[in-house]
Amino acid sequence: MARKARIDIPGGLYHVIARGNERGRIFREESDYSEFLSRLIRYLAETGQKCLAWACIPNHFHLLILRGKRPLSDLMRRQMTAYVGYFNRKYRRAGHLFQDRYKAILCQEEEYLLEATAYIHLNPLRAGLVKRYEDLENYRWCGHCEVVKGTKARIIDREYLLSHFGERTGVAISKYKVFLEERVGKYKTGEYSGGGLLKSAGGLGAVIGSKIGDKEIYDDRILGDGDFVETALKETENIGKADTGREEILKEAEQLSGEKRGLIFNGGRVRAAVKIRGVYCFLSCEKRGLKGTDLMRELGLSSGAISYLCRMGRGLVEGNN
Repeated sequence: MARKARIDIPGGLYHVIARGNERGRIFREESDYSEFLSRLIRYLAETGQKCLAWACIPNHFHLLILRGKRPLSDLMRRQMTAYVGYFNRKYRRAGHLFQDRYKAILCQEEEYLLEATAYIHLNPLRAGLVKRYEDLENYRWCGHCEVVKGTKARIIDREYLLSHFGERTGVAISKYKVFLEERVGKYKTGEYSGGGLLKSAGGLGAVIGSKIGDKEIYDDRILGDGDFVETALKETENIGKADTGREEILKEAEQLSGEKRGLIFNGGRVRAAVKIRGVYCFLSCEKRGLKGTDLMRELGLSSGAISYLCRMGRGLVEGNN
């Protein structure tokens, strides 16, 4: 069965999960965690996304991302590609590090932001990496210590997150800690990692007072009530209908680069071809929602080449604005 396309909505809250291939470790040493997080800080800033919770476990990671103007895939593609390259070079290995593609669940923010934060930040405790809830503050590879202690990591948009617990920082931190402690041992394995209201009934569904018998629209890419799922699907459909189209992209690429469109497909490696090809790739991702794999097939280029062209094209387009 073909996989469903991801739902990518500006301003959406996403629980992102990626696991090691065959449950293998993706973090072997402390330096691996540090490398992963330093890249995350960089790419969050470059793509304009906000991280509200995170946890790194030896064989997987969780992120709670508030999507900005740029696609979530832009952040995750850079993060995972760069980290895999680092990991494979360091350990002299080849092949897949992660199990399939990452999972990104669109969450109903007003209902699930706090619960998803607690679920993610309690992950090290459930995994047995710390023995007691009190020890979680000293686990370096989880956003909990960042929220409580205000560490220098600065991965989380701490002000945004704490504003949901109170206006004054001290009071908000206290409420946050109580909120998490009350949920120790209450989450089931896999909660907040996928599924709509009906799948979560009795567990997550209880948060918003749903009943198993309710007839709600369901989509396993979305975590929320039926109205939220319906709205998200309609917005996704509208975004697809608003696709600028290939012809318009080609015209815009010519205007911005000052080069002829034919060079995109038949220009080889000459500078002018690379220039317009970069603009075309960037605009195709931004306005048509194409993925790197789509452009790879269309242009016959490698994933590395497409990534380079998109970055270059972004610089050219944004430099003209």
